[in-house]
Amino acid sequence: MSRRAVPATLAGRVAIVDVAASAHVARALAGAGAAVVLVGGAASDAGALAADLADRGARVAVFVGDSATDSGRDALVEMVAELFA
Repeated sequence: MSRRAVPATLAGRVAIVDVAASAHVARALAGAGAAVVLVGGAASDAGALAADLADRGARVAVFVGDSATDSGRDALVEMVAELFA
């Protein structure tokens, strides 16, 4: 598996990141300027990562819900649109 470099700037973009998958990815995307929406994982893990990203100056939000369902995905998209559009 090859690693892809994150573009130098993601300003104006929103990244949706599964907390359980990789905090490292969330930090890299935020560091490149993306707003980050954290989904999945334990609420305490998402809250701690969100606080860390915010302390680094990132725009960050936490989605609390089941993004594996149609209604959950709809709610996630609605939240992203409201916060970052």
